[in-house]
Amino acid sequence: MTLKTLTPTDHQIVIFDLYGTLIKFGVQHHPFRQLLKWARENGRQVLPDDARTVMTINGGVDAISHGLGINPPRELVQKIESQIEDELSSLSLFDDVIPTLNALQSRGTRIGLCSNLAQPYGAVIDKLLTDFELEHFLSYELGAIKPEAQIYESILSRFNCEPDQCLFIGDTFEADYAGPLAMGMRALHLTRSSATQPHQISSLIDVLAYLDGGHR
Repeated sequence: MTLKTLTPTDHQIVIFDLYGTLIKFGVQHHPFRQLLKWARENGRQVLPDDARTVMTINGGVDAISHGLGINPPRELVQKIESQIEDELSSLSLFDDVIPTLNALQSRGTRIGLCSNLAQPYGAVIDKLLTDFELEHFLSYELGAIKPEAQIYESILSRFNCEPDQCLFIGDTFEADYAGPLAMGMRALHLTRSSATQPHQISSLIDVLAYLDGGHR
């Protein structure tokens, strides 16, 4: 599929995914997998929408457990909370994030963050991204996850824009590329490896060239 290159006036809004796109983990414990494993071992059937439930409850481990219909022991909750804190302490920005956001902000581009994540992981925004004016479209605040239409519609509504005014960037094909395209947005799939297809980029810096009508 070939995407046309655009001039700077074609896009007024750029939307970024968070984890894997702007943010990288130093360590990962997968604490909510452990919570669901405990639930399964204690007789609770695994449900197809468990992951969605985890990412659409606006609360911490206790609230998420309640939403899942489980009552884990206090020591497990404390372990999970400790692991989340350990993960949050390990987070950092990819090297291309600050120069890309600075360049976009300096040219007056409106910037949004759209992410599927459990509520405790939203703390990364105040931890690492406080220098930028960013609109937030987070699954636990909106009660929807990518690639559900509702989360993209919230972007269009808040920015009061047409779909083709938005450029969506992320590392997950369905959530960050196919989903936005289905809504009429523009999108680029971040691979952080070799970009072999016209819709792929290997660095966020490539977004600037794309907006400027250049070639990657």
